[in-house]
Amino acid sequence: MNIDPSQFPLVWMHYRDAAGQADPFSQLDQLLQRRQPFVLVTTDAPGEPTAAGEEAQASLKQASLWMKRNKEAIRRWIKASIVIAPDGATQTRVEAFADTYRKFWGYPLLHCASREGAVAMVERLLSHQRVNSQNW
Repeated sequence: MNIDPSQFPLVWMHYRDAAGQADPFSQLDQLLQRRQPFVLVTTDAPGEPTAAGEEAQASLKQASLWMKRNKEAIRRWIKASIVIAPDGATQTRVEAFADTYRKFWGYPLLHCASREGAVAMVERLLSHQRVNSQNW
């Protein structure tokens, strides 16, 4: 996983082609230590394979342990994760995984069709202009 906080509070996450990158959990720790709300944005949809076999198991275990240690801060500062999903099949996959994702991580998994849509969604999420959890 590669994390790019250069547009904070919009934080880009890339799951593919991230070999040799800095430890993503130490990068996430640094983001949480800012004590400011932010939103994760990616073009990598859930369910797409990023690692195989034992490597995937180890990665999942590491994510689970990190999440348990940081549960309170995660729920307070990470407002959502947005997947840029330009096609219906990817949007459907995101929607199918959204409830499981929210239960595990504690924040919503959303989707939009474009980069511009993601930026607008981040602005709405951080400005608290929502009427309810379905009004994005």
